[in-house]
Amino acid sequence: MDKNKIVIVLVCLSLGFAIGVLIGWNLERSGTKRSNIKWKFGENELEIDLEQDLLNAPTMLGKIFSEEFSKNGAIGWLKNSYKLFHYTDPDLVNEFQRLDSEELVSVKLRDLSQRRKGPWSYALDTVLISIPAKEYQPEEGFANVCESGRFLRNKVQVFNLDQNNSITLFASGKYACPDGLKHSDIQLNARDAKKLLGSKNFSKYEKGIALILN
Repeated sequence: MDKNKIVIVLVCLSLGFAIGVLIGWNLERSGTKRSNIKWKFGENELEIDLEQDLLNAPTMLGKIFSEEFSKNGAIGWLKNSYKLFHYTDPDLVNEFQRLDSEELVSVKLRDLSQRRKGPWSYALDTVLISIPAKEYQPEEGFANVCESGRFLRNKVQVFNLDQNNSITLFASGKYACPDGLKHSDIQLNARDAKKLLGSKNFSKYEKGIALILN
């Protein structure tokens, strides 16, 4: 998000608040009775005290952001009018496509990606492991995974539950995993299963922990 844009918007808001204070001061001098103003946010309404809430920008912004509906309204207005997004807004992702590769934001995003930070952090999944019939077993160093899962065509490191042993596999094979039916998440070659779990003669499923490396 461009800090210059934020500064410009805040300056504009501050000017608006200053004008409001000046109007209120003139009304007081002229003897006209001052009243509060009401800002509409959809079906909701925020009441602004001309004397208390328009003293300065922080006070005014604090008033606006004190209510969820007015906070959301202000954020929506900044987004639609000035392309200023909240960092959790999914629409912000589309704006990244407009960035030049040498922009400072682009450089910092690449750095986060390379260091596996933020959205790119490693995510561990507890998985069910099985050994299919011999004719369906993958080759050593490879694995079969759900065709609708996130492991397919990725390099995956699989740990035993104690995390004191692991193997690295390429998830190249796939099989159907229908909703409502219990199934393993990863199918191993019997020799890889023995390396990982110490046995290839376990019951239908064993639990492990999987980590996508690439």
